Amino acid sequence: MGPSGFSRQDWPSAHADSWHLSLWQTFFCSTLGEPIPVLVPLPTQSHPGATCGCNKFLLDLHGDHTSTCKSHSGATKAHDWMVTQLSPLFGTTGHKVKTQGITPSSGLKRGDIEIINYLSDSAGSRNLVIDLSITHDRHGSSSAHPHLNGTLSHPDSPDTPLNEAAKRKDNKYRNTYINHHSISFLPAITSTSSRIHGEFLRLLFLQAHRETENYFAFMDTPAQPNQTHFVFRRAAFYSSLKSKVGLIAAKAAALRINMNTDSCLVASRTASRRLASSHATSLLHSSLSHHLPRPQPFPHLT
Repeated sequence: MGPSGFSRQDWPSAHADSWHLSLWQTFFCSTLGEPIPVLVPLPTQSHPGATCGCNKFLLDLHGDHTSTCKSHSGATKAHDWMVTQLSPLFGTTGHKVKTQGITPSSGLKRGDIEIINYLSDSAGSRNLVIDLSITHDRHGSSSAHPHLNGTLSHPDSPDTPLNEAAKRKDNKYRNTYINHHSISFLPAITSTSSRIHGEFLRLLFLQAHRETENYFAFMDTPAQPNQTHFVFRRAAFYSSLKSKVGLIAAKAAALRINMNTDSCLVASRTASRRLASSHATSLLHSSLSHHLPRPQPFPHLT
């Protein structure tokens, strides 16, 4: 999925989801490669003085270092905020979703999100562990080749940063979970321009398919995956999920920069917002934004 792949229907609608103007400016300027307003007033490489929290690099006007540095506090806070926003998206079909107490791998590593009994095979149900990573399209923290900082890392292959990040996650987790017969692992990779890696997109499609099945079951309307109205509804759920993830990724990217410069606060959804009273309520609420008519149950014969 390409940059800015979120739609107007998923723009912030509540105070907890709201964007400060500076965050919008940061995301779009960073994506377009323009100077970022919150960084412009700071001392720059031409007028030294403003350094990153890592104390190794000066801040650049385009946010390339703060988008790639893993040492400053904004990187961890933005990552953790994004985890809290992603986890409710997978609870709409009745699965328990954990962000604490994740089952460790054989190497005692833990992912960010665990969805209980999300997958199944001949051996039974399996949990799915997801680990999140946010990549950047440009160099920003190269000490060996500082002249590359600020340039595209893969100008002819924009998906390469996503693929490389997914491979690193696989090397870190998948082999250590392979002997855990009740756990599967999947990397969730997005970029600071809100691109989404293919494996994460496939997971979102699976979630959309399950939401569609549950939706028609709740509406007491039989539907088969090959029927047109099922396909349209599934496409709507899938589009909505991609839009929500894209919007979350965009805000996380902006927070990563702004929190290293102005310590802006992270607004979190309240627990009551994240945990719907039932997944049926959550699905029906989500479906209202699809602008598709609700299916009508067949009349019962008497």
